[in-house]
Amino acid sequence: MKYSKLLSDYKLLLPFLFILNLVGNGAWLFIQSTISSVILVIVLSALFAVLEVLLFRIIPTSFLKAAFATILIVLHNVVGIVDYFLLYHFGTVINHIVLDAVLLTNTGEASEFVTTYISPLLFIVFLMAVIFVNIAAYALSCYLNRFRKMVWTMYLIAAMTIVLILMNSIVFMLFKSKIITNSIMHNAILRLNTEYFLYDHNIRMDALLRICKEVTAVSNSERPMKIVIVIGESHSVYHTSLYGYEKQTYPLMAARKSKEELYVMQNAVSMYDVTSSTMWSVFSLDSLGNAPTAAPLFPAVFKAAGYRTYLFDNEYLKNNSAHIMTNSTLSDLIYDYRNSHYYEFDGEMVDDVHLSNDSLALYIIHLSGHHFDYYQRYPASFAKYNANDYEGSQTFEQKKSIAAYDNACLYNDYVIDKIIKKFEDENALLVYFADHGEEIYDIRNFCGHMTSRTSPDPSYQLRVPLWVWLSVKYKDNHPDVVNRLQKSLNLHIKTDDISHFLMDVAEIETPGYSEQRSFISPSGYKEWKSFSEIINAGGLNIDEGNNARDFHISLDEQ
Repeated sequence: MKYSKLLSDYKLLLPFLFILNLVGNGAWLFIQSTISSVILVIVLSALFAVLEVLLFRIIPTSFLKAAFATILIVLHNVVGIVDYFLLYHFGTVINHIVLDAVLLTNTGEASEFVTTYISPLLFIVFLMAVIFVNIAAYALSCYLNRFRKMVWTMYLIAAMTIVLILMNSIVFMLFKSKIITNSIMHNAILRLNTEYFLYDHNIRMDALLRICKEVTAVSNSERPMKIVIVIGESHSVYHTSLYGYEKQTYPLMAARKSKEELYVMQNAVSMYDVTSSTMWSVFSLDSLGNAPTAAPLFPAVFKAAGYRTYLFDNEYLKNNSAHIMTNSTLSDLIYDYRNSHYYEFDGEMVDDVHLSNDSLALYIIHLSGHHFDYYQRYPASFAKYNANDYEGSQTFEQKKSIAAYDNACLYNDYVIDKIIKKFEDENALLVYFADHGEEIYDIRNFCGHMTSRTSPDPSYQLRVPLWVWLSVKYKDNHPDVVNRLQKSLNLHIKTDDISHFLMDVAEIETPGYSEQRSFISPSGYKEWKSFSEIINAGGLNIDEGNNARDFHISLDEQ
């Protein structure tokens, strides 16, 4: 029997698709390995194989049948490869966070991702695995095809799962209401489709545009003021000398701290371990992602209060996508200016940051920072460290990556200092923080982020640096802010609350402002207690179901 008969004989195609479904859907069992999950994977694999073959049978011509079958086989293989690749590197499968990251990734980042995570050996291994699975599935299909009752058994299984389909339809509609169920996630293609549409970008963006357009705010500042927000990328506190790292990776910031210009917050965490979700968390006045489209973004508030708003972004450019960092309509609404091209190095972008003549101005500067590939984040002149500077059990290649990361830290230190120099003569406040942390072979054979839930220590990906710089003029004009900052250095801070801190120091009144969410609030700030609180509140467990890990690790226990 020829392999091409798969494209014309439904009796052979049915068990073949069942096996492909089973292998692909089985990736979910590495996330949730309960008996009910095993049953659901088997049932949904059989169901989809039957539905796919039913569609195959009603197609009128042989050519279209063959084309349809080919598309199905390719789709199952591709989705399966992606799921198992994500499992291998990040301990996850396709979900809305992964899809959002893909949608927002530029070509440069995509290229760096491929070179960082897809080696020739890994490509060959995956290719051989795919070939083996398909050959084995074909051979097994030929064998099972001898037993015609098997086909009717699978039809029976499909009929018995109609109730399951109805249930999942309800789940699909009510997912945003946070009704917990995971049966819909046990099929790879259904999960891919569901995750994309459940994110509901366009509806969210329409609501957010309306809110940002209608927001009202008043500035109580009696003098000109410049507020600067610098957002780093993939910045580990464990490779930052300001937090005790033995390598002097931030000497310029250390010098400013010694002159009492810099206030370093010791216990700050991000709500997410991926950039796109962090941006929703940081920019929205919402708390913990409960209703991000029910609250305005802080640049819209500043603009309504009379501030000139600027965005310099070396990670995202505006386009027609439905994300707060890229949507053209939203950008035009809340920013008076944003850059239109990428820069090879962050320092080049900073050269284009020019001071506004307006009395009130907000600058948001999003750096590429320490984002992989680390080697491409700094000019050659900043290559101070090399693999020979490190001891430990890591391989030589891993130590090269660690050295490259530390060199990126040195350059990031230079870039932040360069930004500060632009505002030294102004009545200015600058806050620097990172979108999330990064593991660099610190505690296991892993380099990157997006795996805090499965990490032996989630602090490496969730704990972030956060410091505030004040100009001399600002310190003279706002001694109360200086005093409150000094009292807040050891608080357990969530970057989710950054927007409220900014409105506090900018003296802005708006209906969405909460004094208790500013970490220098004189009336008290609600601190985070443990990483389990951050992980569960931050939404990282949306797709983890009953297998979600519970991390009872606080910074006091480090």
